[in-house]
Amino acid sequence: MNGPFVIVGMHRSGTSLVSRILDRSGVFMGLDLQEDHESKFFIKLNKWIYENAGADWARPMALQELMDYEPAKEKVEEYVISRISSNSSKKYSGKSLKKGLFDLDSKWGWKDPRNGPTLPIWKDIWPELRIIHVTRHGVDVASSLQTRSNKNWEEDESRFSKWLKMYKWKDSKSPIRRGQRAATLSHAFDFWSEHMEVEKKNLEDCEFVLEVRYEDLLTTPKLAIKQIWNFIDIEGDDSLLEDISQSIDGSRAYAYKKDEGMKSFALENRETLEIFGYLP
Repeated sequence: MNGPFVIVGMHRSGTSLVSRILDRSGVFMGLDLQEDHESKFFIKLNKWIYENAGADWARPMALQELMDYEPAKEKVEEYVISRISSNSSKKYSGKSLKKGLFDLDSKWGWKDPRNGPTLPIWKDIWPELRIIHVTRHGVDVASSLQTRSNKNWEEDESRFSKWLKMYKWKDSKSPIRRGQRAATLSHAFDFWSEHMEVEKKNLEDCEFVLEVRYEDLLTTPKLAIKQIWNFIDIEGDDSLLEDISQSIDGSRAYAYKKDEGMKSFALENRETLEIFGYLP
């Protein structure tokens, strides 16, 4: 069979939108989807790979140590293959297949921001893997990450208040907060840069890759959707094209330009932005 379509891209970069487009266009993206259109089955596998590399969602560079140590990488792949070829993959597909996902005979795929750092594993399993790489301006990504982080802090702070009463007289391994990487704009931007660097390296030797800029998808949706359809080899109709295009909010493109502080931050980080093909 042909390999799956895998959506690769940094958190808050528009990967959910692309996944929904694929879903509406006839590519099966999983029965076990979260609100962000990510398959729980593949999230668990990617998280397991991260854990075996000593990495977490906000520090993907640690994955490289696992990828560079072939004996450990082979064992990780052995386990992942056992999972996707077992009946547990029914959580994703809804089908009991003899060889699990290896027996899927229709267009299918999955989306998870962790796909970029774990890509060498998936590429070894499916050499014919077809990749849709979604990118977004780093300042907009950093801003979105920081906004979400600040919102989550309210829950963390409440949890800490309860935690303090229970543990103030004894040691505890319970963290006050699970990750500070996106708490400030500069740290969130560094996270974007690190993740982009990992993706760039892992995509170098990949043959079947479609690059999709989130901004292009927002400002020229019909053209971008047609490029996606061409890549996944389907003939979408004009009615579907119009329907999907109308559902896309073009005002979100380059949102940072509406804020003088963000524009200044972009200028300060011009060099990093240009590495990944973006201007301040």
